[in-house]
Amino acid sequence: MNTLFLKADSAGVKSAADLLANGEVVALPTETVYGLAGDATLESSVHKIFAAKERPSFDPLIVHVSSEILKHPNGPLKALVNQGILDSSILTWPHKESIEKSMSHFWPGPLTYVLPRGSRIPGAVTSGQSTVGIRMPSHPLFQAVLRQISFPLAAPSANRFGRISPTTAEHVKAELQNRIAGILDGGPCSVGVESSIISILNPLKITLLRPGKVSKVELEEYFQVPVGVQQTLGEQNQAQLAPGMLDQHYAPKKPLLLIPEPFDLAKDLPVQIKVANLSGKAAFLSQGPIPSELIAALNGEVHVLSSSSSLDEAAQNLFSEMRKLDEREDIHFIVADLPTEHSSGLAAAIADRLNRASINKPLRK
Repeated sequence: MNTLFLKADSAGVKSAADLLANGEVVALPTETVYGLAGDATLESSVHKIFAAKERPSFDPLIVHVSSEILKHPNGPLKALVNQGILDSSILTWPHKESIEKSMSHFWPGPLTYVLPRGSRIPGAVTSGQSTVGIRMPSHPLFQAVLRQISFPLAAPSANRFGRISPTTAEHVKAELQNRIAGILDGGPCSVGVESSIISILNPLKITLLRPGKVSKVELEEYFQVPVGVQQTLGEQNQAQLAPGMLDQHYAPKKPLLLIPEPFDLAKDLPVQIKVANLSGKAAFLSQGPIPSELIAALNGEVHVLSSSSSLDEAAQNLFSEMRKLDEREDIHFIVADLPTEHSSGLAAAIADRLNRASINKPLRK
């Protein structure tokens, strides 16, 4: 299959929409990472997504919806039910209004809701489960495509399964060229890590399944209820409630050793490297500066995600920097540290992605 490379203009948007309407799959930019989009209501398109990514059927997809849903006179939940994306039972939930108001508050943006699945969404999208993840991306190109089609889009990250998520069109090309119909180039993604995912049950119970830019604190402040956190790492070959929950995910081909906190680089790192049976030149993927003399002594080089210690900048650069290091032949393994505070928001998201990419899982619960 020859992959078309589409520009970020009206012609590119129309070409992407036409391919999707014909049942093909196309990589589209979102504010988080690039997504591999296909018709979420057409099982054959959904199967093409799984095939192109080599994604196992037990890992569900997120359904992406148009911002026009927020304009529905009877509210977004009614619109989602009318479109067959959500099950009508949600309209009887006592906290329905609270959920709807939260959608108007957080959408469009990097927050995914896991709610009862509607009849129009095939089981292949949800790994056979009765719930579905839905999100409204804020990227103008993704929304422009949605305005030209009559169906929602299933869109996991546009990369091979388990690998580093793509934040540029070039990353998608390196992963999926000649496997998919098209790539719409929208430039670098502004957030850089995947959306926060929450599940909502009736009566109102909210659990943060995957951390992202929307933090646990923000969710609790908005909903005025405690928000639980998914503590365990998902096991292979078992249906997952949401994407990105597996033990090993977002991983480079090279080993990535994650430094837990607190940690004495000079004293503890050589021991950890020896225990992990790693050798050769290391790349240190750091949230901030590391003494150059120490790195030289440990046979490595430093790559700082944000010289100003900005979490926004660090998140935006995380996957891109991991990918660059993974492609270098002179680098044999990667060592990464964590944000100083990694309990909420983008800090928690960065810690989560590094933990799942690592070989030593120091954050395992």
